[in-house]
Amino acid sequence: MFNLTDEVKYRVDLDKLDDALSAATFLADKFIETGRYIVDETWGPEGLLYLAESSYALFSAYEITKDKYYLSAVKSILNELRDIQKPSGGWALEIGKHGNGVGFRITDEIRRITAEIEDLPPTVAMLKTISDYHKLSGDDSYLDMGKKAFSYLMKHWDADYGSFLEKENNELMALRSNPRSYHLFSLIGIHAWQDHATEQIDDILPIILEFVKDTFEGYDAETMPLVYGLHAAILMQHCTPEYTANVIKPRIDRDLIYNETFRIQNLQGAFGHRDGLRGIVTNEAHIRSAVGVVIAMKFYDLKTNTRTYRDTEIYQQISEWIQSMRGDGFYYEFELLDDYKKLGYGSPGQYLPIWWVLGKI
Repeated sequence: MFNLTDEVKYRVDLDKLDDALSAATFLADKFIETGRYIVDETWGPEGLLYLAESSYALFSAYEITKDKYYLSAVKSILNELRDIQKPSGGWALEIGKHGNGVGFRITDEIRRITAEIEDLPPTVAMLKTISDYHKLSGDDSYLDMGKKAFSYLMKHWDADYGSFLEKENNELMALRSNPRSYHLFSLIGIHAWQDHATEQIDDILPIILEFVKDTFEGYDAETMPLVYGLHAAILMQHCTPEYTANVIKPRIDRDLIYNETFRIQNLQGAFGHRDGLRGIVTNEAHIRSAVGVVIAMKFYDLKTNTRTYRDTEIYQQISEWIQSMRGDGFYYEFELLDDYKKLGYGSPGQYLPIWWVLGKI
């Protein structure tokens, strides 16, 4: 169907490719008109960080299909970002601007605060959106927006801290299950922006990497599986084989695969969740957590050119549960355990399986 390179064939789960591309089209359909993802049922309220993460998935879909519809959807996102960029160069988190969630709900006060205050994670995450769009489309009309965002970020740089220091966002910290974990987007965004500020980024990127490694090494059995798994996957792209073998793999085994904290005992392959307001939740099974676990496992295999995890029974069980969450061209986000009802089709329910199936974040 598509003229896939050997590299793409190696990382893509071809048996699930159609499902991933259907989810990508579902995403694109929502973004194409307004640059926002608006549906009538999401697990939690959508926020601006999800726009960046969705764009990463849309880029991967474009790279495989060469269908410019996916790039057009990202262009719509960028047009929206241009309209709402703060004079400072940052972006606010904007949680729940277009509605609340059915599982995780926020107050009007949180909605107000997150619309008014610049937030570092979405701001730095957008650098990858802007840079990758430029690389894939040749359109440089959004680079000035990225330069303005980078300038804003550098005003928050703190070498002693090891990353960008969030100085005025104390109200936002309560929403995050682990505030330090969001600096993973500093690594992702700054790495992607390297061609546009080479000398500065050559100086700060190694420091950010050490910050992210230190954060990862502090995780334990109660860390949100999605956060844990994404850190493992991204760090494997930046660290030595020795670090992957001696630090990352033991943590995948201990705290993700064989950890019972989040495992749903009566639903094979399913995991609970953790959020900043409720803590650990095990009365609902979440695609976020399940994808976090299988991404760590799959990306380890890709990095080591093995099938250490993908041929295991537990990997197959988690994969089957994720696939059981398919709807009509989309993925549901969570499953209630009292009646096994599947609910929510927010953007994370789409871009996370795409990252997993296509083997790229």
